[in-house]
This record gives sequence, C-alpha cells and structure tokens, in this order.
Amino acid sequence: MSKEKQKDRINTPLINALLEHCHEIISIKDLNYRYVDCNKSFLKHFGIRSRKNVVGKSIYEVIPENNLYFVKEQLDEVLKSKVPKRYSFKITTKSSLRIVQQTSTPIIKDGKVDFILSISEDITDEENLKNEILRKNNQLNTLLEHLPMLVYMKDKDLNYIIGSKNAKRFVNLGIDPYAKDVRIDMQKASANTYEEDCYVLDNKEILNKEKPALDYDGKLHWYNILKAPIIKKDNTVDGLVTIAQNIDMQKTLENQKDLFIATLVHDLKNPLLAQINFMNLFYKGSFGTLNDTQKEMLEITMESANYMKEMLYTLINTYKYDNGNVKLKKTKTNIEDLITTCIKENMALAENRKISLIQHSSLKQNEKIIKIDAIQLRRAISNLLNNGINYVFENTDFMITLKTDNDNIALEFKNTSLPIDEHTKNHIFEKYTSGAGVIPKGTIQFGLGMYLTKKIIDAHGGTISLETNDTSNQFTITLPRSTKSGKNKIIW
Repeated sequence: MSKEKQKDRINTPLINALLEHCHEIISIKDLNYRYVDCNKSFLKHFGIRSRKNVVGKSIYEVIPENNLYFVKEQLDEVLKSKVPKRYSFKITTKSSLRIVQQTSTPIIKDGKVDFILSISEDITDEENLKNEILRKNNQLNTLLEHLPMLVYMKDKDLNYIIGSKNAKRFVNLGIDPYAKDVRIDMQKASANTYEEDCYVLDNKEILNKEKPALDYDGKLHWYNILKAPIIKKDNTVDGLVTIAQNIDMQKTLENQKDLFIATLVHDLKNPLLAQINFMNLFYKGSFGTLNDTQKEMLEITMESANYMKEMLYTLINTYKYDNGNVKLKKTKTNIEDLITTCIKENMALAENRKISLIQHSSLKQNEKIIKIDAIQLRRAISNLLNNGINYVFENTDFMITLKTDNDNIALEFKNTSLPIDEHTKNHIFEKYTSGAGVIPKGTIQFGLGMYLTKKIIDAHGGTISLETNDTSNQFTITLPRSTKSGKNKIIW
C-alpha cells in the first residue's frame, strides 16, 4: 500500500488533532512496524528534521538498538491481544539517559487491526524524583531503625503514622525496650499526652520537657520529651514528631549528687555558724582584750568563714531554684538605685583589687521605674559584679552601663580581663561551670553564680548573654519594661 493511501486511511479529525496539538511523543505504525506518521515532538525527541525522514521507515531504522527488541515485543503483544499496553524503557542519547513511558493502542477497523498508535512521554524527571524519594525514605527508615530512642510521627488528627523500630509498641502498649522493657501505663498518661500534642499543634511551637510517667506497678519513671510540629509550606500544621528517651539513670545519678551536696551543706552549716558567732565574741572582746595583730588575724579568719557561709547559702538557694520553690515578688523599683546599691556592696572588694567601678546611665526619669523582684535581681547583679571583679585585671575600670534597648532595659557589665575560652563561654550559665583557669589563685568557685543569675533573669522574662574578645568580657542583661512580662517563677 502506498504512503498516500495509508495516510488517507488514518486521516481522521481525532488523529489529525493529536498529531497537530498534542505535546506527547506520537507515532503511527502499520502492521509491519513501519512509520505511517508522527508529530513534531517525536521528531524532536529523536533528533529528526522532517516527517519525510521517518514515514516509510521501520522501527529497526529509528529506535536505538538497545531498546528495539523490547519495544517490538510489546508491539507484538498489542497486535496479538488487540488491547492497549503501557510500558517504559530507557533511551540513551548523545547528551543523557532518558526514560520514556509509552502506550501503544491498536487502531481497529472492521474487527481487524489496521495500525498501531503509540503515545509516549518523557518521565525522566518524575522517575528521578521518585528514586530520590525512595532513597531518602530508605535513609530515614535506616535512621529510625537504629536510633537508641523512641521517635514517631502523628498526623494532625493525632493518629500514629510512622516511627522507629519500637515506637509503635511504646505508643500502643507502653513497652520501652531501651529502659529494660519498662511498661508505662499509657492510659494514665493519655490525658497529659493529649494536652501536650494539642499545645504543639495549636501553637506551632516546640515542646521540650522532662516528665514523670507511672508503670503498671505504680513505679515512677522519667522521660525527656521533645515534640515538634510538622509545618507545611503554606504554614499549616500537618502533624507532629515526638522524641522520647528514658532518663531514669540520669535522674538517679542527679538525685544521688543532690542528696550528697544537700547533706554536706547541712552538716557544714551549723558548726560553721557556731564558729562565726564565737569569733565575733572574741573580736568584740568578750573573752579579753585583743591586740592589733590578733584582731587582724581574726578579721582574716572571719572573712574566710563568712565567704564559706555565702558559698553554702548559694548551694542552698541553687536547690530551691531547681525545685521551683522560689516565686518572684515583683514591686515597682528604681533600677538605677538598685545598681548603685549593688556597686556600694562590692566597693570594698573592688578597692582591694584596685578596680574602679564606674556606673553610667542614659535612662530618662520615667524609664527608671520597672516592676521586678528587687531582692532576686539584686542577687543576680551582685553575682555579675563579684564575678567581674574576681576576673578583672588590677588597676583597670569595670564599666556598668544602664540604657534602653527597644522595649527593654539593658544592663552591661564590661571589664578588662583575659578572654573567656570558647568551652567555658558555651557552658557558663550551666551548673558547676567556672573560669577557674583565669581567676586569681586562692579564690574558691563552685560555678553556681552564673547559673543562678540566668535563672533569675529568665524568670523576669529577660535575657543574659556574654561577648568576649582578646581584651574584655561583657555580660549583658535585658529586662522587659512591661509589667506583664516574665514567668513570675523560677523554672528549671
């Protein structure tokens, strides 16, 4: 049959519309697999200039050899079954490897197949994306399988979706294999868990806390819980992720340490106070007149004993803060006057080290009054002053600056001293951290002053930060001017 007659037989409005307007790769073949017609996308895909270079040619002359026999097998099946068939194959071009998905359909007339219509599309990008998703999914599954903690996701209706190897057993049955098969009573924990999940979803905020949980024997266990919302691009919440880890061992060690220190403080406090009281009686001459040398030696001993007493009280206050037993009592206070009081209290220590304490304030009269707990904030400021005086170089200035910072009051404590190393800087507001390597010899530090200071500032809704360089260190406190800011309670 001539090419003209073949084209006349397939020349229908539908076929013409497909060839003219469809962006997919389209070709029509006769029963001998010779091309009768094709569209522009077909020519472009195979790098052929004109239909004349295709029409009349066999698939053996057009399709690359590495795909030829696979395509022929599919076409054979279409002719035999008279049913459309979809299949995919790869085509290697000069520049890249492409993946094609093709549907071959028999064109039937009078019950016989006249031609085969093939419509193809390049699905390379889709396949690459699918493979990348599968790869990422395999990586995620591998990570989840080997995490030594419980990790799982819930949808926005709080239904379990996916999790690490043992997470589903924990969510449904409370069994935690990472804690020697502890079995938590999930029914008793359900109300609190629901409240936490709703908080994360409603507020789009991360929740990180330590929480107790009871097992079926009524025994208390502790978990560190982190819950984070899954937020889509349109800023809507799609669910949440929960990470849970048993911290019974850490809690046991922490309680043992706390008990040891609390017992030590209690056992030392009473005899120390008795010693201080007896030394005061000696100093006042209750047991006879002392000469100047004896008084001087007694003063040194009393100063040392009082310093130890302050350290013991610092330890006591630390445990009060950690247990959440300290609530703020806010009153309207002149912050500038409070700073002046703290400076006067530390003046003797500064003079002893030949340090000049210089106070500067740029606050206007109406900016000086803020609502704070003056006693607690005085403790925090005194800690910073005492800390700075201990570290500062002798014969230098210690600058205390008070100014406004947007809606906050900013307090800056800047001294000239050796730089604080990076490790100490990163942990300076944690328990038992001190710069023992750079403070004067003979000074005893427990590393609790900065820890307590941060707790007090946090409770006021403020911030505290440290900047350090080769010549100076500067602590900066910000306190909100609004009386509604702050937590009003020390939270650990």
